[in-house]
Amino acid sequence: MTARRLVFLALACALTGCSVSGEQTRPAVLAYPTHRTAPLVQQKGKGAQWIQFTPHTIGALDSAMALGPDGNVWFIDEDADRLARISGNGAVKEFSFESVAGGSGVSMTVGADKAFYIGDESSSIIRMTVKGAVQAFPIPSGDGTSIDGMALGSDGNVWFAEFNHIAKITPSGKITEFAYPPGYSTNQYGGVTTGSDGNVWFAESSNNAIGRVVPSTGKITMFPIPTCTPAAVVLGNDKNVWFFCLSGAPLLGNITPKGKVATFAIGGAFGSNETEQFCARGPDGEPWCASGSDGTVFRVDTTSHTVTNFTPPLGAGVRPDAVASGSDGNLWVDSVGGDLDVLVTNPMKVTPTKLSFSGSGQEKTVSVSETDTSSWTAKSSNTGVATVAQGSSKSSFSVTSVGKGRCKITISDGVGNKVAVKVTVM
Repeated sequence: MTARRLVFLALACALTGCSVSGEQTRPAVLAYPTHRTAPLVQQKGKGAQWIQFTPHTIGALDSAMALGPDGNVWFIDEDADRLARISGNGAVKEFSFESVAGGSGVSMTVGADKAFYIGDESSSIIRMTVKGAVQAFPIPSGDGTSIDGMALGSDGNVWFAEFNHIAKITPSGKITEFAYPPGYSTNQYGGVTTGSDGNVWFAESSNNAIGRVVPSTGKITMFPIPTCTPAAVVLGNDKNVWFFCLSGAPLLGNITPKGKVATFAIGGAFGSNETEQFCARGPDGEPWCASGSDGTVFRVDTTSHTVTNFTPPLGAGVRPDAVASGSDGNLWVDSVGGDLDVLVTNPMKVTPTKLSFSGSGQEKTVSVSETDTSSWTAKSSNTGVATVAQGSSKSSFSVTSVGKGRCKITISDGVGNKVAVKVTVM
């Protein structure tokens, strides 16, 4: 049993039922209605920013997430050794890799062959297709994989960190390892990303450094960061690689393609890797992180070097664990505890959402706003109570009272977001 799994065994037992002395009891694979392509997540009610799903996965400890080649979001059900697919309406199906698992699935990316590559803290790499076909490839040296990350390299191979090597696996399954330079080893939290320069960048957490490897030659250059124990690494819009430090005080940093390092006292306070498991490039191209220490996710503005926090509606004892960009342009967040939340990064806002008329023949205006959208439609549920027409601008609608009663005016955009305005005519 791995260290990460031990940390959360008590929580998993409380939520799903298991024995502290052994592994969780696993029922048969659960399947839910699915879709071939992921429909956009629709806003609920008044255009709330957060939408929450309860996936009902077998385990209660979710980990790495990725946007799949099918347009759905996929995440690892870590306790159950399964890869789960969730569609835009929350439908889930799980695919088991238990037969080849050597540890806990904690890192994942999608390869050039459109398959998922999974690191499970063991001496092999797992590959799984969207149809659930699974295969494991032994690491030649027998070294174990690091926790934090994997990435598709500019050379078309998947790169991943090991305790004592940075390594790559080709689409045909050939693994090549490159030993860290002398003085660097036991890299437990080795996040990996591809930089704007086409090189692979990785965190070396045990010796406080960021590494750069040239894919074509395997040449490694290390950049020490004495004040930071780096874990996740993410490419930002500023073309620099951002890293996130395991420390009691908030500390983030970036490194330029030439190796210049800067740190900033912003972001989440990560006491351990268990409270900052994953960061990823968001739908806006900026780094986003799950900050389990304070139950938030946050976005880094790489221009102003500032952070914006967002708090998902999690239940008691549940914390965000990983993030991924969805095909809907929203940010998906899984958790330890079972919830999966979607942050609608550009919500459609309508004001007001309630209208009251003292009689018929009166007119009031409803306004709508949504970034990068300039056209909306409006429809009345009962034209005998109130009608709606385009207002003086594209972002306004005129509602006219007709007769006593109640109805709803539904404002819609072109991608499925809807907000209802409640109308009462006295």
